[in-house]
Amino acid sequence: MIEVHILRDKSGRAVGIHSLGHADYGDGTIDIVCAAVSALELNFANSVEELTDAKFEVHLGEEDGSFDFKLLGERNGKAELLLQSLLLGYQTVQEAYGNSYLMIKDQEV
Repeated sequence: MIEVHILRDKSGRAVGIHSLGHADYGDGTIDIVCAAVSALELNFANSVEELTDAKFEVHLGEEDGSFDFKLLGERNGKAELLLQSLLLGYQTVQEAYGNSYLMIKDQEV
């Protein structure tokens, strides 16, 4: 299962993501849930880098399927909008394939 932790500040604003794991969907040859989540995350990180001036940290772990992203410094409306779009993408995948493949949780930081 892929676990996604939405990192939120004390006011409830999403400031980052930590995801880990593999969905193990299907027969083991093509995991479309894992592929969908990876595509969402890579597109998100690339979009923040190319379309905003936000400061951030990102780490991709190919072996364990981890993705860590955190916005740094001043608030950035464009980056926050892209983060909300990523969260919507996660929810869409979760609704399509279920909690047994993708679990989304909030975590205060």
